[in-house]
Amino acid sequence: MKGFDFGQIGEVVSQTMDTDYIDIKRNIEGSLIEVYSNVSCHIAYASIDNPDPTTVDIRPIIQAITIHLPLWVDIRNDDFIIAKKIDSNGAVAGIYSGRCGNPVVSMGRKKVLMQMGGTEPDQPTPVPPSNPIQITVNYTNYNEIIAPSTQHFVESDDTFTMVPPAIEGYTFAYYTVDEVMQEGSTVVISNVVEPHTVELIYAVASSSDVFRFLVNGLYTKNDGTLANGWHTYVPVAVDSISSKDGIYTVTSDNVVFEHEDNGKELSVKPDALLVLYPDETFVKVEETTVAGNKVTFTATEFAPTEAQSDYYETRWYD
Repeated sequence: MKGFDFGQIGEVVSQTMDTDYIDIKRNIEGSLIEVYSNVSCHIAYASIDNPDPTTVDIRPIIQAITIHLPLWVDIRNDDFIIAKKIDSNGAVAGIYSGRCGNPVVSMGRKKVLMQMGGTEPDQPTPVPPSNPIQITVNYTNYNEIIAPSTQHFVESDDTFTMVPPAIEGYTFAYYTVDEVMQEGSTVVISNVVEPHTVELIYAVASSSDVFRFLVNGLYTKNDGTLANGWHTYVPVAVDSISSKDGIYTVTSDNVVFEHEDNGKELSVKPDALLVLYPDETFVKVEETTVAGNKVTFTATEFAPTEAQSDYYETRWYD
């Protein structure tokens, strides 16, 4: 006997119940990357806490919410969610953020439980337009995916624009719209009336064009939590670089940083440990020469320990 297609139930429920929205971000190589923006869903309060019985109805403290989603949404355990509850007038009634658990599939729907981890700023990602047209943006290095795709929504007949983001280790080359090459450094699609796919093509940087300090100690992860151990801190642009017999000669700004979490002073000085990008070379500074606001230094490549090679590449300080 042919089984019943519960997906039909899910589609009907989505049409009537999904009046709220969520953004989904995922930890990818140490960075929180948005994989979905403004996905239609239904937000249900799983627990509400307020010890004051006279104000519990008007000022509840939301501890957890359950999010009901269509089956097609790729949501995973430990994804970071920004949930936007919409009132009967179409306005944002509440914004909640936190990590979600494993998704559960039932009767043509998918749901996850999310514990509160904080609140978002007053200006959340805007609620999508009433007649949304989806623009999918892919990021590639000539057919190799280098960042997760993103989805954007614009009103029918509006113009879609975006500036290609910087991706460490790559330089933007050109973009295509529906596989047709375009000119210019800014993506522009005028009078959008149907979905489009944009591909941003990047080239690998020809040589190391940035370095980060390799630091051991307290640091802040990209999701705002504290941790302790080896991590990289603040990208510094390289003016010029050359190497011979494992010795690098580098010129950059003569930077001085005070580490935000442990107060250590970080500067280009002998014995400082650095990581050169995009080839991820570990070097130790040997000698420095300062001229004005520039420093030229020599550094030798070293084999990192296991703990050093497993460093956390934080983007919190970028």
